[in-house]
Amino acid sequence: MRRWVAVAAVIDQAGRVAEPAREIPVALTTDVLVVGGGIAGVMAALAAGRSGAPTLLVERFGSLGGTGTAAMMNLFYVPYAASRGLVRELFDRLIARGGAIPGEFVVYDPELYKITALEMLAEAGVNVLLHTLVSDVILDGAVLRGIVVENKSGRQAILGRVTIDASGDADVAARAGAPFVKGREEDGKMRPMTLIFRMGGVDVPRLVDYVKSHPDDFSPDPLQCMLDLDHHMIRVFGFFKLVEDAKVRGELWPDCYYFRVESVLPERGVLTVNATRVYGVDGTRGEDLSRAEIETRHQMIQLAAFARRDIPGFEHSFILDSASTIGVRETRRIRGGYVMTEDDILAGRHYDDAVGVDANQQNPRQQGGHPPDGKEGGPQDVEARHLIARMFVYEIPYRCLVPRDIEGLLVAGRCLSVDHHADVYTRNQGTAMASGVAAGVAGALAARAGAPPRQVDVRAVQAALRALGVDLDLLSRLGPSPERLE
Repeated sequence: MRRWVAVAAVIDQAGRVAEPAREIPVALTTDVLVVGGGIAGVMAALAAGRSGAPTLLVERFGSLGGTGTAAMMNLFYVPYAASRGLVRELFDRLIARGGAIPGEFVVYDPELYKITALEMLAEAGVNVLLHTLVSDVILDGAVLRGIVVENKSGRQAILGRVTIDASGDADVAARAGAPFVKGREEDGKMRPMTLIFRMGGVDVPRLVDYVKSHPDDFSPDPLQCMLDLDHHMIRVFGFFKLVEDAKVRGELWPDCYYFRVESVLPERGVLTVNATRVYGVDGTRGEDLSRAEIETRHQMIQLAAFARRDIPGFEHSFILDSASTIGVRETRRIRGGYVMTEDDILAGRHYDDAVGVDANQQNPRQQGGHPPDGKEGGPQDVEARHLIARMFVYEIPYRCLVPRDIEGLLVAGRCLSVDHHADVYTRNQGTAMASGVAAGVAGALAARAGAPPRQVDVRAVQAALRALGVDLDLLSRLGPSPERLE
């Protein structure tokens, strides 16, 4: 039987604890080590496994999906028509089991996504370690050799030939000493955090009738105001006047300017509410995450009461459940061999080292609906109240996945090497999937060759991606802002 031994610690006058040196058991060794089980990590692990590399995925929660499941942001913000390869396979498997609806974006059932992801990873031979938090990294000079984790088994080491940081917050990269920027470059401000929750007992047809009869009180963007009950899809952004009237009565907090709901199968009378917001918080600080969780739960109660009182169709509604974690939109972004900008995206820039392509609808030179300074959806928010988003197609260069100064490490997902304005486009789950597949393939090739990811032949990565069905020619074929996707 294993014995637990308390570690004696010395507290100095500055209030710091000096932890004595101790040996940490190496629990696992693998070729490709993926940290983070959100969609970027799932795709990275799946691609590495399909490429033949022994792969381990480490996730802090008890299920996969990250923001898409634990935070309830259950939509892949990528048009179904633009999906290829492993991404299309995931979509089609979800659709086949009644867990997703294809369209301008793919909305899915979080529970069916969790099990589908597990099934696909198991089929690819990927090992999954849940309930495990990364606490440190293992460095040999400037080479990352693995990570230190904490879970119910205690403190352990996991070694990997190549590590992929898909944590969203660049936790591994930051601990390893890779350079990064946090938030907006000029002032460090970050996009707001959100707690998503679901409401049941909604009379959806009555709600839809109200929205149709009050068009001026909602976003004019068809992507933000979808009322397609025939295809089981609803998304509504607005209720501007009702919200303002409630604020005048002191029933909603000052920074609330709209109410937003969406659903996969609205005939069930269940809608997801994405309207809580907390500004001025840092998702890499435990204190700020705690503050955001607490504030948004108070906001949730206010919003539910507002909906029951003021919105037709919500009269008999109730809070069904809430996300198990706050949704974080922006924190660290690494600095790699290239920093992609919004100018690059708008110009449709091609890269010789392109390893992914994404397409999503945005308003150029705006804040992607979530400005760090607040007032989101307010009277002066032109994007929310007046603009209609356009489709943009953009490539992802391999250099954005490779951090400077550290070897043995790749990143995927929200922490790519882009600036704050490009992040409007790239923080979504479409780019997370594309970069995840690319990182997984590159990691497998690097591990097999015994070479740092920085030295991998990008042409070999591109060839392997094409073999997996990735369409690297979408931008060349359609241009940067097509009217429609093939």
